Amino acid sequence: MQVSVADIKARFTAIARQADAGQEVIITNRGRPAYRLLPIVPAPQRSAFPDTTALAMQSKPSQTLVNGSFVADWRAQNERF
Repeated sequence: MQVSVADIKARFTAIARQADAGQEVIITNRGRPAYRLLPIVPAPQRSAFPDTTALAMQSKPSQTLVNGSFVADWRAQNERF
């Protein structure tokens, strides 16, 4: 749908409802397309903390834990602790 700037000033509410319904509205200025009126589509909601369960299930530990010896061995190798 194409409307002029004058039409948009006179009938903005009705034209905005049409754009909200999904119809693209081209606004013309002196007979030339100048603006496009479209509804804003909200972005899908994303969690602040993504689900990492699948990623955790795919990864394999680099060393196995045997009776807590992994931590003790790591501390022995890294003298800072």
